Amino acid sequence: MINLVNEVSKEYGKPDEVRIELARELKLNAEERATMTSEINKATIQHQKYAEVLQREFGIKSPSRNDIIRYKLYLELSTNGFKELYTDVKIERENLFTDKYDIDHIIPQSRFFDDSFSNKVLVPRSANLKKGNFTAFDYLENEGKEKLEKFLNVIKDLYDKGFKTKEKKEKIQKKDSEKGEEFIKKGKKKKTN
Repeated sequence: MINLVNEVSKEYGKPDEVRIELARELKLNAEERATMTSEINKATIQHQKYAEVLQREFGIKSPSRNDIIRYKLYLELSTNGFKELYTDVKIERENLFTDKYDIDHIIPQSRFFDDSFSNKVLVPRSANLKKGNFTAFDYLENEGKEKLEKFLNVIKDLYDKGFKTKEKKEKIQKKDSEKGEEFIKKGKKKKTN
């Protein structure tokens, strides 16, 4: 694709826009494709705004995609007093871009191939290392009944406030033993697209 764009640019000059349609998008009608394009454009504009905030407020000269995701995950915790979900400890803004925190896959990416935003949370590195290859639910269940109950209550409260999507809430509450064949197929599908 890159070679094609380069050849077109040599012959006709730099294009104003390049649109790439994937096979899965061809199944959509014109209105659905327009809605999808609109959502992508909104997300792009929002990411540009986040990049400006990271440059201005955090001094990050060229924010990476991961920096933006980390910041979005941090903002997601605002309705919870910026307390992260595994240990219920407040994430101090000045430590956000240090090695004290990791972006964790709620359901381990190494096992289910899901790298979507709905499968990510911001947690202390120590908790992420301790969690290892467990789902978030299984990790907290191993930490004890009290921690698990507190975690589930926080998730319910946050979801009721509109902070978590239904998809993220389901992933957070998913036990490894509940993964099921459909769950695995869905994760593998995301990786191949």
